[in-house]
Amino acid sequence: MRQAPRKPTRRAAAQAEASRQATLTIRVDFGPFGFLGPGKIQLMELISKHGSISSAGKEMGMSYRRAWLLVDEINRTFREPLVEKQMGGSGGGGAKLSKLGRDVVGRYRAIEGAAATAAAADLRALRGALALEPDGAATSE
Repeated sequence: MRQAPRKPTRRAAAQAEASRQATLTIRVDFGPFGFLGPGKIQLMELISKHGSISSAGKEMGMSYRRAWLLVDEINRTFREPLVEKQMGGSGGGGAKLSKLGRDVVGRYRAIEGAAATAAAADLRALRGALALEPDGAATSE
């Protein structure tokens, strides 16, 4: 038996409104050299935080191999390595951002902030024009 739809509660309405978002994602495309986007930047920030490619990858839910391949790709994109790997020893290995790596992360975040500020009014307008529910939202039957 099919039930009549329930009237939304204030909490449900607040959650629906919170899910109606429009965010800006920045990807810097270097043509044949590759690109730099939020995932690679986050990986570099986590490497800086943890001092480890493995720990950074794990926090992002990726294998060490995937994280290492991304670091290799990042390092090949630029003239100098952005992530410096340290060989293991009695204290084990590790990784850290080079001076250029820290500069690239800072510049990316500056671009991201400037773009978000410049686009804020347009993003609010787009968010306001969204449908009440995402396409394909579950219906009760």
